[in-house]
Amino acid sequence: MRTLVRSLGGVELLLTLLLGTVTAASAAYNGNAKAPIAGNGDPDATGQAIVNYREGTGAFNGTITVKNLTPGTTYSFVVRGATGETPICSAEANSRGAFTCNVQDLTLPGFTMAVVPDAAGMEVASGTFERRGNCRDPRQAGSQCVVPGQTK
Repeated sequence: MRTLVRSLGGVELLLTLLLGTVTAASAAYNGNAKAPIAGNGDPDATGQAIVNYREGTGAFNGTITVKNLTPGTTYSFVVRGATGETPICSAEANSRGAFTCNVQDLTLPGFTMAVVPDAAGMEVASGTFERRGNCRDPRQAGSQCVVPGQTK
């Protein structure tokens, strides 16, 4: 009887590990892109932007945090690439001058820079994305992902 209970416990553990692994893999974060943010219109601004491609979902997540901005002012997080700019999100800087916003399930074209404009459209900070990981949206340069029907 003990052997049967141990065997069933082992099967349950194995199934949990396998199912957990499949679930995690289907929404794995691959191709992390991180941009250190530095002020250009506002020289004190510093921060970081991150955009992750989630293999298995075909979507991106984007987040940004920038400090030393004007409190109460609205800022946006925009990605810039060869085809233009794509707005990600906007928010108001808090009383300490910190701007943070994030969005999940984005569809993005290729991008190379994170840009932070104020409500008037004046660019106050920016940074160039550094790519990490080998699998991101297959349409982006440097991707090692394979699009169905495409050969690498």
